[in-house]
Amino acid sequence: MDIVAAPSRSSRIRSGIMTSVTGGRPFSQYLELIRELAITQFKLKYTGSLLGYVWSLAKPLMMFGIMYFVFARLLKIGAGVQDFPLQLLLAIVLYTFFSEATSGSVSAIVSNGGLIQRASFPRSVLIIATSMTALMTFLINTSLIIIIAAAGGAIHLGLRSLWAIPLLLELYVIIIGASLILSSLFVFYRDVGHIWEVISLIIMYASAIMYPVTYISHLHHFGTILSLNPILQIIEDMRHALITPTVPWTASITGHLFFVPYLLSVLLLVVGIFVFSKMSPHFAENV
Repeated sequence: MDIVAAPSRSSRIRSGIMTSVTGGRPFSQYLELIRELAITQFKLKYTGSLLGYVWSLAKPLMMFGIMYFVFARLLKIGAGVQDFPLQLLLAIVLYTFFSEATSGSVSAIVSNGGLIQRASFPRSVLIIATSMTALMTFLINTSLIIIIAAAGGAIHLGLRSLWAIPLLLELYVIIIGASLILSSLFVFYRDVGHIWEVISLIIMYASAIMYPVTYISHLHHFGTILSLNPILQIIEDMRHALITPTVPWTASITGHLFFVPYLLSVLLLVVGIFVFSKMSPHFAENV
């Protein structure tokens, strides 16, 4: 006779928690929903265009070309900085990921109003799916950087490069936190979309994308305050981890305040979860 071991108490508890969170449906079902939504959104993004997925590569390259010509060639920003063109390209790709994910999430709830009114599922699925769509583009762009850097011998990897993983996780935490807030507010206040466009531009210029962070480090207290920007911290530390160790860690600029960007990232996620959970029960009647 075969004896089937009874599930442990801990596994039953975990199963019960997951059942209550997902409304009695297996969590894997929502993972599949997220995957399908993300892939569908990615395909629709390029439907009808002649270049199709090539735009995933073309847009950051065109943005890089313009910024490099204006800031590096005309204004001589980054002159004498090791591998500055590659640093600029990496920063553009990272910011594009943040910008596309958050901008796409603004209308993620409203644009799926029919789905929300007809089906029962966690509304956060729509936000995560949107971020996964942007992640696909990010992975394509990152592959482009690796190919270009490897071909030019301009990539300098080492043990410090392992920091890229937690830095990407930090960036994703920021994206999800901001996306939850933006998508919730947009259901009730449509001006949020226009406001976020302006804020995104401010973040871009304040995040040391087109200039090395050493340009602001001599500004003393003001430079330290700018360096507390989590997006700047991620971009600059990613440059150090993946491009060249001559780029300083942002902790060397922020000093004893090095923990603030990480704290702000987590705080943004907590606020996002709180706002979304409070507003989501009223989505269906307002979309």
